[in-house]
Amino acid sequence: MKLTYRGVSYNYEPPTIDMMEGEVGGKYRGQPWTVSYPRHIPVPQPALSLKYRGVAYQTGEAADAGVTAPASPVETTPVWAVSPRNASHSVVSQVSEIHRANICQNLERRIEAAKARGDRQLLQMLEQESQQLTCSL
Repeated sequence: MKLTYRGVSYNYEPPTIDMMEGEVGGKYRGQPWTVSYPRHIPVPQPALSLKYRGVAYQTGEAADAGVTAPASPVETTPVWAVSPRNASHSVVSQVSEIHRANICQNLERRIEAAKARGDRQLLQMLEQESQQLTCSL
């Protein structure tokens, strides 16, 4: 289709979409109208065996087809099993180092604010805290 906008001509080819006529419709100012929907190809959902409050159930194609296959138990990791003592030492040390660096950075901002205000008592307390955390300020 050839179109023109502000004196510039160009060709426009609208994308072809397979449309489906809907049931909703009526008349507006004497003209009939209906709602059209694009056809969608159904995407199959993955079949999962899940458990909710001790009751096993399945989702996906097996559940939709009415097949009652025994649900295999889903392995879940309890919260207590993901504690730092069970994690690898290097991950725990990296996280603790990042946490300490963030605390030191926050402490440095607070020290700068105390210096700007001239609050000597707060500055003294923050410097003691910095020494306890072994921050290099």
